[in-house]
Amino acid sequence: MRTVTIKVKDEIYELAEEMVKLGIVNSKNEAFNLVMEKGLREVIRVIEEERRANELAERWLKEGLPRNIKVPTSEELIRERE
Repeated sequence: MRTVTIKVKDEIYELAEEMVKLGIVNSKNEAFNLVMEKGLREVIRVIEEERRANELAERWLKEGLPRNIKVPTSEELIRERE
């Protein structure tokens, strides 16, 4: 691995910071490498997915789980596999 100095668009820098904040990566360096490996569109998709998951988790912690969620029973799951 080599060390390089580059200029990046503000949008990419902000994505890298958010990736660290959300715990997707451990450092901005790791974030920049992931962006280059995966491509910008894929990274944006991952961030949006993580944001939605965090928002749901926070809402459910405050309000509790919605009562209208149908969770399948183990018997239903077994039937689906057969």
